[in-house]
Amino acid sequence: MNNKNRDLNSVYQRIWEAIVAHKLLPGTRLKEEELCETFGLSRGFVRKLLLQLSYHKLVNLVPNSGAFVAEPSPEEARDIFQARRLIEAELVRELASKCTLREKKLLQEHLEKEHQAMEQGDQSLRIRLSGEFHLLIGKLANKPVLTSFLHEIIPRSSLIVALYQQPNGVRKGHHHHAGPSCSEHNGLLEAIAGHHTERAVQLMIDHLNEIEAQLQLEPPAEEDVNLKHIFAEL
Repeated sequence: MNNKNRDLNSVYQRIWEAIVAHKLLPGTRLKEEELCETFGLSRGFVRKLLLQLSYHKLVNLVPNSGAFVAEPSPEEARDIFQARRLIEAELVRELASKCTLREKKLLQEHLEKEHQAMEQGDQSLRIRLSGEFHLLIGKLANKPVLTSFLHEIIPRSSLIVALYQQPNGVRKGHHHHAGPSCSEHNGLLEAIAGHHTERAVQLMIDHLNEIEAQLQLEPPAEEDVNLKHIFAEL
């Protein structure tokens, strides 16, 4: 890999991490000039970077307007989570069937970082580490094709959560902390390390279902508006 490609991948990774950590929210404009100054890159290099981000559906390129962090539709959100359930069920099944002590230790070390981020109140880091936990499962499962798909859709999942998560991450009729919980990842680790294949698969599906359930993908129900009441308060 030459230096230009290495630099491109490095900057791409930093933008990817900013999206996963919800530091770049859907609809944010990515100005070419600012990117050039921030990363010390030429305009041509930045345009190549934006094209790559657009190819992976993380950025929308709007003619005569510029580049914007993508805003996935509700339909795309549902498709993304369906894809994650299919892909990650197979990855966790594979890993649970053969998990070694070394692989268990790697997962444990990663979860310790998640716990530390949670205790320190670092929400952005916790969100990023949570996504990386799922990618680590894919890496250890040694299914490179499926894991490459996961690398593409996890940042898009993060965009979806940033765009559609309900206030406080609460699902109707439930009280639940925003974002995926460390306890769910702990349960996954126990099932994987114990070679409880079907339990690991079900826990992964339940985990992804719970994240999706926290999203407001349906339009809010129309309510009667009392204009007199509204303007009386102004």
